[in-house]
Amino acid sequence: MKIDIDYLEGKKIKASFNSFEVISDQSKSSGGQEESPEPFDYFPASTALCVAHYIRSFCEARKIDYKEVRISQDIINIDEKNKYKRKIKINIEVPESFPKKYKKALVLAANGCTVKKIIENVPVFEVEVGQ
Repeated sequence: MKIDIDYLEGKKIKASFNSFEVISDQSKSSGGQEESPEPFDYFPASTALCVAHYIRSFCEARKIDYKEVRISQDIINIDEKNKYKRKIKINIEVPESFPKKYKKALVLAANGCTVKKIIENVPVFEVEVGQ
């Protein structure tokens, strides 16, 4: 996937890919207007959204109502010396009516999330400057 970047007014930045645009801004303390999420904020949102997609697909395939399934995510610092070492904790809450026999399978479905799998396999970054 190719993503093109354009600088907008103030601290806003636009990422364009396929037929979509995503805008980021910075906090007021960083000179922005806080009118859009900061760039990093899209990262944890993408993992939660991806897990939600896999959970919904799992439920739809089994004709289980997914609208009362609640997903929350926390990012927890786990190393005082390395601020980038974090744990992403995903919590899935199901209603009483959710079939007990599918609870373990629901975790497996969530683990199928593409974003999660890429992060677990540590992507390789290459940065270059061209003319």
